[in-house]
Amino acid sequence: MVANMQLKWTAILLAAVLLCGGCQSMLPKAQGLATATWAAQNYQRQDQLEVQWKEQSFSFLLYQQQQGSKLEMLALTLTGQQLFKLSFDGQKVHVEQRIEQMKLLPFEFVVRDILYATYPNFAQLQQQNVRIEKSTQAQSVFINQQHVLNIKHENDVIELDNLQVPYQMVISRINDGLENTDVKSTE
Repeated sequence: MVANMQLKWTAILLAAVLLCGGCQSMLPKAQGLATATWAAQNYQRQDQLEVQWKEQSFSFLLYQQQQGSKLEMLALTLTGQQLFKLSFDGQKVHVEQRIEQMKLLPFEFVVRDILYATYPNFAQLQQQNVRIEKSTQAQSVFINQQHVLNIKHENDVIELDNLQVPYQMVISRINDGLENTDVKSTE
């Protein structure tokens, strides 16, 4: 009888651990990410990101590339090791690969915030429930009347402060290498 109870509790605990293996799905959804007006375009950008989340701090390179309606993001360490690869189709973030240490990183929030800070006119793609308050170099993003994000622009550096998760991020533009294919050069 005791062995049966132990077996039952072990099975319940194992099931809970397996279900929680996808704890990414237990995070709240990032409102203000999905948009019905997402358009296909050619877009490229590369940045160096410094993220402070919980007690962890890390830096990585982020490459964004959109061809058609699929925007891909690839993160590499400063030495070239791949950290994660994901895509966004205008509706949902699809995490394709990630290292174990980034398993619980709230990717929906990270993608949403990066898009608000770097993607051309992303805030205008949001049809409802999003309000942007602008000052000289800063923006405050409100979603469903809740203040969720502060964005500060200064030269080629963007500072993000996510008030929901919370985390801080500094995005430094890397101008060498990739160039936005939408920009026409005049020769």
